[in-house]
Amino acid sequence: MTLFFLIAAFLIIPLVEIWILIQVAASTGLLNTIGLLIVLSVIGAWLVKREGLSVFRKAQNELVQGQLPERQILDGLLILFGGALMLTPGFFTDFIGFCLLFPPSRILFRTILIKRMSSRISNQHSYIRNSRVQWVYSKRQDETIEILETSHLEEDD
Repeated sequence: MTLFFLIAAFLIIPLVEIWILIQVAASTGLLNTIGLLIVLSVIGAWLVKREGLSVFRKAQNELVQGQLPERQILDGLLILFGGALMLTPGFFTDFIGFCLLFPPSRILFRTILIKRMSSRISNQHSYIRNSRVQWVYSKRQDETIEILETSHLEEDD
């Protein structure tokens, strides 16, 4: 899966971007295409600032209430990645970047990311179980409890 992702990221996506840029430039003209890319980048930078500040304020409010801002941390990472995609010239990456910047579609990406991360953790469960640290999973997916084996701990007298 990682190899496919790397091939897609460094080979397929640039080819798709070049093809889309050629198609748009052929129908609208080169200067209009460049102008559209610049306008999309400016709008993307404004959205990154707006959404980033919004998530930052929500995270601050949760911290003041004594809660861990888990969703806001993931949203912040998705906004950062979306902003990086917006800086990459091309319409395909701009589209994905816009999807990461808008809250309704960001919820979908966040849900997919959480499911992928939790499936990877559950796949590594048997490996972790055979090491010195045992992991006990509660019924809630977002709660993990770490239990150290007592034979490896030193007693203070």
